[in-house]
Amino acid sequence: MKRFLLLSLYLLAFGTAYCTDYSKIDKQSETVPSNLKTPKEIARYLTHKLSSPTDKVRAIYYWITHNISYDIAKLNKTGFYSDNSDLVNEVLARRKGVCSNYSALFKACCDAVGIESYIIDGYIRQNGKLILVGHSWNAVKIGGQFYNIDATWGAGYLANGKFVQHFNDAEFMILPPEFIKTHMPFDPVWQFSSNPVSYKEFDTNNFENTEKSSFFNFSDSIKTISTLNPLEKLKRETVRITQNGTRNKLLDEILDYISSNIAVEELKQETIKFNNAVDIFNEGVRTFNKYISAVRSTKIVPANLPQLTNMLNLAKQKNEKALSLALLIKTINLQLNEKLNTFKKSIEKEFANIEQENSFLLSKK
Repeated sequence: MKRFLLLSLYLLAFGTAYCTDYSKIDKQSETVPSNLKTPKEIARYLTHKLSSPTDKVRAIYYWITHNISYDIAKLNKTGFYSDNSDLVNEVLARRKGVCSNYSALFKACCDAVGIESYIIDGYIRQNGKLILVGHSWNAVKIGGQFYNIDATWGAGYLANGKFVQHFNDAEFMILPPEFIKTHMPFDPVWQFSSNPVSYKEFDTNNFENTEKSSFFNFSDSIKTISTLNPLEKLKRETVRITQNGTRNKLLDEILDYISSNIAVEELKQETIKFNNAVDIFNEGVRTFNKYISAVRSTKIVPANLPQLTNMLNLAKQKNEKALSLALLIKTINLQLNEKLNTFKKSIEKEFANIEQENSFLLSKK
């Protein structure tokens, strides 16, 4: 499944810094040895003397925000990527990237040291202004509580067309009720709220109704996500987005994009069914060919008729199973439909061959 390459960058503005004193951790997290090349190596080096999950997350956040620069050249480019590991490898090799690179690297480092973390895609409000451009950030779960982290915004800002590396402490470990004021996930489940803010409320900067009652169990939904196949994940995400109120143009584009990914995943699943049917059909063909070889090399007498009949019956059973699987395949893909129609004709032909041989054996009784 392909995903958007999200690009947005924090503009010149600052929030209130996180009040906890992390100066000791920050000092030891500024750099890592140059021979460390992977997220696992970097994260384990940064955290090997730390026991608290929060301290480990802080070390990772501090290192990324001080060692990864924003890639201005990519700011106005759109693209796709198929795997988060591609984004991680790219940003570690170049030491620069866009928000998708920052969030992928942050999660990879958290994964390496056993911190539960997530990549969240959405859009933003900067300096009070709604920005309908895709953005990517992270969340961690520590002690049963979700916290939001934006390493891209924490690394610096854009001024006069240039990236200024400037550490922003205000983007570290932000509770969901505060974070939703500037970051709107495409999928409302990532608001970590039983009463998610609607897109309209966020877009109009109107949070007056956020205390209304709701039955949205985001915790159970998040637990379920990891158990779903890619197709079911996309379908449920579509339902949650469509149920979260009036959408803006960007959200409509995201739904279109998800719809295209659903089509891809559906084709994958139907192709798997088709290949399974073909495999079973081929087993039947091989059994039928063994029968033909036996007939040609053996004198047909009543004593060996049961064995030959059993071989034909097995070939027929395989053919029937292949046909039943083929009839379950539903696709609008023209290429797969053409293959499916050809395949069904092959099954019909094989049925005819089997019946012909059955008649032959009956004539020998």
